[in-house]
Amino acid sequence: MSSTITPSIHLTRVYDILVDTYGQLTNEPDYDPLGGLVGTILSQHTSDINSGRAYRQLIKTFPTWEEVRDVPTHLVADAIRSGGLANVKAPRIQEVLNTLTSQQKASGSNKPLTAYLYDEIKKRTPEEAWRYLKTLPGVAPKPLPASCSST
Repeated sequence: MSSTITPSIHLTRVYDILVDTYGQLTNEPDYDPLGGLVGTILSQHTSDINSGRAYRQLIKTFPTWEEVRDVPTHLVADAIRSGGLANVKAPRIQEVLNTLTSQQKASGSNKPLTAYLYDEIKKRTPEEAWRYLKTLPGVAPKPLPASCSST
C-alpha cells in the first residue's frame, strides 16, 4: 500500500517563494568523494561557514590531495586554521590520505587519490561503501545527542 504526501498550501507557497528567490535547487555531483570526505572532517565541531572557508583555503594552498598528504602537518594546519581545531584535523586528514595511499599501492593502482577512492566506492553497494569508508581513520557515524538516545 503506497501513500502520497500532499504538501499543504502554505508549504507550497513557501517553496515557490524560495525557488523564485534562489532558483531551482540542482544536485550536481562533483565526483570527488575524497573532497567530500575531507570536507566532512573539516566540518566536525565547527560551522558550515568556517569549514567551507577552511576547505577553500586548503585546496587553494594545495591543489592536489597528494600535496596535502606529503607536506608537513603544520602547513596543512595553517591552511585550515579558520575552520577550528586545525591541530587535530590536519593530522586526521593526512592519516586518511596516507591510508588511502597504502591501499592504493597494495591494489597496484597509480591513479590520483580522488580517482582511486571514487572507483573504490563506485564498485560497492551504498551499504558496502559506507562500511568501507568507516574503515578509514576518523570516519564514523555522528553520535546522537544524549537527548535522542534511548535509555
